[in-house]
Amino acid sequence: MPDDVKLCVEILDKAIKFEETGVAFFKERAEAAPSQLERNLFQSLAKDEIGHRAHLMRMRDDLLRTNDVAASLVPEEDHEHRSAREIFEQAMAAVTDPYQAGNDELEIIKGAMEVERKGHAMYTAAVEKVASPQAKTIFRHLAQEEQEHYRLLKNTHDYLADPADWHGFDEQPMLDGG
Repeated sequence: MPDDVKLCVEILDKAIKFEETGVAFFKERAEAAPSQLERNLFQSLAKDEIGHRAHLMRMRDDLLRTNDVAASLVPEEDHEHRSAREIFEQAMAAVTDPYQAGNDELEIIKGAMEVERKGHAMYTAAVEKVASPQAKTIFRHLAQEEQEHYRLLKNTHDYLADPADWHGFDEQPMLDGG
């Protein structure tokens, strides 16, 4: 097995485990969430992570079968992909009585933000490790997905912390400092 294929398989194995952890985390949070907004948000994130995991597994399996990075690492065809803004707006549409969250709930959101930050860091590091332009593109895309989830969670945190002073979705920081 060529070194670049072996490295990509190792990264994909790690990413699959990371996504599995994310699925479990978000499903658990959705079940325990005290508000419909949080339930909707965590259910949506769990669904996204399930899709990421399935795509990562397909790429890994194709890579093991073909030993060809360019042929195996292809972007996910996701016709249902929604932006962080769309996910938040859809979660908000189902909420009938927004409220100010307690510290425990805000800490749960912060924990979820940390999960997404770690995913972003993992995929960004992968970009630096691989030589293949195709692999770099895939891992950059996955890092961006994690950043979008982070933005969604940060926006939700800010809204729940202070609904009256919430300034809207587009005024949020990004993981890369932008």
